[in-house]
Formats: sequence, C-alpha cells, structure tokens
Amino acid sequence: MNLGIRQVATLKQQIIMTPKLQQAIKVLLMPQLELNQFMTQQLEQNPLLEEDEIQTEELEIEDLLGTSDLDPDTEWNEPEKSLDREDKEPDIDWDAAFDDMANVSEQASFQRADDEDGPQSDVAGTQSLQEFLLAQLSVTPLSDIEKAIGEQIIGNLNDDGQLKMPLFLLSSKYKDDLDNTNLSDGLRKVLERHLRQELLSDEISLSPNSTIELGEEEGNWRIVDEENKQTYSVRDENGRLEVYNLTFEEIADAVDCDVEHVEEVLKYIQVNFEPIGIAFRTVPETMLIQMMVNETHNPVAEAILKNHFEDFMNNQIPRIAQQLDVNIEEVIEAKELIGRLAPYPGRYYSDPSGKYLRNGSNPSRLIIPEVSIKKISGEYHVLTNDDGMPRLRLNPVYMNMLHGQKREVDGETKKWLEQQRSSAIDLISSINQRRRTIVSVTDAIFKIQADFLEQGTAGLKPLTLKEIAAMAGVHESTVSRVTSNKYVETPQGIYKLKFFFSTDLPTDSGEGVSSTTVKDKIKEMIDGENTAKPFSDQAIANALEREGIHVARRTVQKYREELNILSSSKRKQTW
Repeated sequence: MNLGIRQVATLKQQIIMTPKLQQAIKVLLMPQLELNQFMTQQLEQNPLLEEDEIQTEELEIEDLLGTSDLDPDTEWNEPEKSLDREDKEPDIDWDAAFDDMANVSEQASFQRADDEDGPQSDVAGTQSLQEFLLAQLSVTPLSDIEKAIGEQIIGNLNDDGQLKMPLFLLSSKYKDDLDNTNLSDGLRKVLERHLRQELLSDEISLSPNSTIELGEEEGNWRIVDEENKQTYSVRDENGRLEVYNLTFEEIADAVDCDVEHVEEVLKYIQVNFEPIGIAFRTVPETMLIQMMVNETHNPVAEAILKNHFEDFMNNQIPRIAQQLDVNIEEVIEAKELIGRLAPYPGRYYSDPSGKYLRNGSNPSRLIIPEVSIKKISGEYHVLTNDDGMPRLRLNPVYMNMLHGQKREVDGETKKWLEQQRSSAIDLISSINQRRRTIVSVTDAIFKIQADFLEQGTAGLKPLTLKEIAAMAGVHESTVSRVTSNKYVETPQGIYKLKFFFSTDLPTDSGEGVSSTTVKDKIKEMIDGENTAKPFSDQAIANALEREGIHVARRTVQKYREELNILSSSKRKQTW
C-alpha cells in the first residue's frame, strides 16, 4: 500500500456567495428608506439604469427588462450543478438563496444582526457621539487651544456622554476628613492601600506632603501629590466617595494651559453643544444644566437635584417634602419636571435604536411602512408601499448601442456596457424578488394574526419564524431578514413586522397565549392599580393565573422591565 499525499479532483454541489447573491440578500435586508437611497445611488453610477417615469401598480420583471433582455436560461431557479463550467451570470436558487450557508467571514460582510434597528452601514452611515460633538467643536468660535481642550474632554466621554473615569470607591466615613487642609497620615495610608489594590501596582503611593484641596463645587475635592506629580479627584456621588484619575489638571497638562481654562471650556460645551448637558459628571449636574438652558426655574426641583437625588430615585416623596419644608404637591410637580429631563443625553447617539433607554423617549425617526393591510370588499389585502420609490428600467439608448447592427462601440466599451447591463438586470431582479418575498411573508403573518386587525393586541396569537417560513415556502432566515427593520401599516396602527412574533405561554384552555398579549395585560393592571398599594410581581402573576394564564413571577418581572415599568416599591405613593 502506497501512503502519501495526493491531489484528487472532485465535483460537488454548494451555494456560492457570488456578488449577485450578496446583493440580493443586502437588498432584502434594507428597509424602505435605505433601499430608496441605494437605488438612487445606483442610478447615478450605472448608465444602463434609468428611472421609468410611468408609475404602474405592479410590473413583472419581463415588463421592466423586455423579454429579449432576459436571461435565456429558463431553469434559473435550479442550483449550480457544476463548479467547473463557466457561467457569466450564475443562476440563483431563491429557495436557498437566503439560507444561512455562508461562512462567518462572508456573513459579516453583508449581514446585520436581526434585532438591530438602524441604517445600513453601506448606505446611510451613523455618527458616533464623539464624531457628532467634534463636528460641533470644529465650527465653534473657540481658539485653537480651547478646541484642543474640547478634544480632550470629548475624547474622555463614555457612551452616556459622561465625563467619568472612577478608580475606586472610598468609605463615606472619610468624608469629614476631606475638609481638612492637610492630609493626615491615617487617611494617606488608607488611600495608598486602595490605590494599590485597585490598580494592582506597588508603585502607587502618596507622598507625606500630599494635600487635600476643596473644589469649587460642593462635594468635590482634589488630592494633590506634588512630589509624585499626581492629582486625584474625589467626588461625592450621592453619598459615595469616588476617586478619579481623570482630572482637569491632567487635561490642562496635556494641552499646556491653566485648569481654569479647562473648566471654562467644559461649561461652554455643557451649555452650548447638542445634546444639552453633555460632558456632565453626575446625573443631577446634566439635569440642572438642562433646566438652566431651557430657562425652567423650579426651586424645589433644583433643591432635589442638588441635595436629595438619592431619595428622589427611591421615590421618597414625603421625606423630601419634610426635609425641604414644602407641600407634597410641590414635590410631585418637581418630580414631573425632572422626569421630562434626559439623565443620560449621550445615549440618544450611542444607542439610536433606543433599546437601552429607560428614561425619556426615542429621538424622532422617519418610519416608512413597507406594506399596508387594507380592507377591500370585506377582506384584508396586503398592498406594497412604493410611493417615492424610483422605478428602474434599462436605458434603451445604451441597449441599442449593444444590440445595434452597426459597430458603434469598440470591443472594450462593449464589454464594459455588458457588465453594467448584467449588474442592472441583477439589481432589478433583486428588487422585484424582494417585493414579492415581503408580500408573501406579510400575507402569511396576517393569515395567523387576522384577529389582531379587529381586536388589537388582545387578538395576537403565538407565532414563530418556522411557522411563517413553512407557509411562505422560504427558509427561516429569509423570514428573519424580511421582518428585520420593516414596518407594516394596519388598521390598529404602524408596527414592526417582528412585533407579531412571540413565544407561547400555556393557559387552562389548552391554547397558547402570546407573550405580547400578556405584556399588554400587565401594563393594563399597573395602569389601573392603587398607587398606595401597587401590585407586586407575584400579585400580577396570581391575577394572571386566575385568568387561566400560567406565568411565573420572574417572567412577570422580565416583562415589566421590558415595558420600562418600575418595581412596586418605586411605584408606591403614600401621600
């Protein structure tokens, strides 16, 4: 037996992620607005494409291309049978085209996360918070050195827009000691130990001549170690002492300016940049800035933010009223005002989907539904929304140049035109297939969710991607891509297509109930509860049990948090 390494030629079938297939998947993923931008971009780049001014209800691919320009292969839905044969325009098996058979690197180039709700990176790019702020900084009337300070400040903001870089926490029992002019030996040793523990470095130490300086703001100190040329900031964060290594002194040293200059630029950014209150150090600070800029003067709200924010977060309204010596009604009015302010203004840029926003509303976004559900002659029908979408067709002038009897173009030009023609046909085919797939999937969804159209969320049924894939005759991943970032207009309002998919919760009747319906019931219970005795999660679970819906307490807690509803202890109002 001869053992060794040999090369053996074999034939096998597999899906090839050609540029044509990648474009088809990319087009399917795009929401309406981005597809419009993409089509407009292609119209500018490809001379073989032009916009058809005649807007018809529905055109087949033959109408758009002309029968003479279609791919002559009538078996275009068959997969490749051999990888050895040359195929200038590879056919696509549309049933398998959207299957998850690409490798990781290929998927990363054109596939987005299904729960992502933002613009496509290759069509409408997003701006990070830092980029947005730096763009504002570039057009301010600040001097060069002030802009350099601004760059240092912006570069040290976290995703919330907060200038916060804590090293460690100090016990509040040292709070009184910080008012001393000189650093005592005992406090120096404690700080030194904390620094070593937190930074895991034996080189960190405070010299005997280190001093404590009271900052300009209440609850703010600086530890100045001139011998080691280190400065640490200590701030009172709602009763907790936090030690920071990012200080105004460090920014001043980096830019070679005075500390006062850094403080001035910081205040300028906080007041004049959008969003208002950005580059804040504490949540109360950004809220106070927003009130000042909006000229909203409320002494009770200001006092709460300055001195009673922890009680405010714990909903201790009577205690705040007693400490401020005001009526409870005045505290409630201040609470409503504070509730309209943004505690983390930077999140609207670092999290454009609003997924992690727990306070405030999402920024305004333009939503264009892909399809509409209309009742016509007593029956519901799925209608595509093509308003404002360019209708593409092949440019007849260039087509005549390609197919003319006379040699009007040279060989290189004709080859280039053929490539552009092939690209144009692929794009029109992808758009047409996208439209049909979305209609097919939407129609399947509302065959199951028909009761929703009449009853609202109470009529929702449990639904999975697998069920719709079987009904529409496509792969599950196709359904996932179709419903990602797409909206539908219904008689009950405009909803994400993903809204109609939910898990199945058991009931006494044996029929499952949608988790979306259960969330709606939880919200109704809490909206109608006695605020002096709000429902606990267990009480809500028991109430649902009496309705025949079996749900655990921890599931109620999960749904309540997804609805951005506080716990019963924080909803309680005893005044």
